[in-house]
Amino acid sequence: MDAQEWKALVETKNIDTIEKLEDAGFSGSDADLATSLFEYGLAWLVGEEETIFVYGISASAEETRFERFDRCTMENDLDVFDEYDWVDFGSVCSFVGWPPGTFRNASFVEKIYALVSYQGHEEIFGSSHWEGFKIKETLRKMKFIF
Repeated sequence: MDAQEWKALVETKNIDTIEKLEDAGFSGSDADLATSLFEYGLAWLVGEEETIFVYGISASAEETRFERFDRCTMENDLDVFDEYDWVDFGSVCSFVGWPPGTFRNASFVEKIYALVSYQGHEEIFGSSHWEGFKIKETLRKMKFIF
């Protein structure tokens, strides 16, 4: 994927359905991308130099289901220990069920997921000062062969 295609991925029109996100290669903590986004509020696409994160910014009052999203791009070589030096990484490991010291050897995406799980989206990605965008759940056309 060239730089122009990568940059286009963060435009809302290119990531506003589960189908578009799946086609682009986004993944999440659950095997089902819709579950990762609507229940856990986080999905990502790892590129050569950067990772694009799509994260939930608001959930419905009656359900614990994310309804609006924002996105953030981070350099893959970001030093999370320096960037988030205020975090108690031992507590993060304990919270996500990792043995002490595991955090240092985790992948970049695993580190961000653990930080978001413990600290929350806003603490890790920053405040989102707009209404966000909706992601539509679409049903892929299935072909049945008889």
